[in-house]
Amino acid sequence: MQISEKQIEAHISNLRGRLNYETKKATKLGFPTLHDYIRDKLTKETEKQELSLQVTPKIKRTKTKPIKKIAAPASSCGCCP
Repeated sequence: MQISEKQIEAHISNLRGRLNYETKKATKLGFPTLHDYIRDKLTKETEKQELSLQVTPKIKRTKTKPIKKIAAPASSCGCCP
């Protein structure tokens, strides 16, 4: 999916305090500009979402608990039934 310039600008404007962190990270990873880094980051996120939608979820099995039998009270002496 294509990421528009408008989406990139909106993401950058929402960074606020993390702008310096993201610019340092972009240069560390070898991107020439912050725009290229954000574009790559957003495309990876959308691809990950699309891939997760394509994968069928596994059915979880519910474990059934065994029914506890109520035991009759034991008599203390051997003469009583």
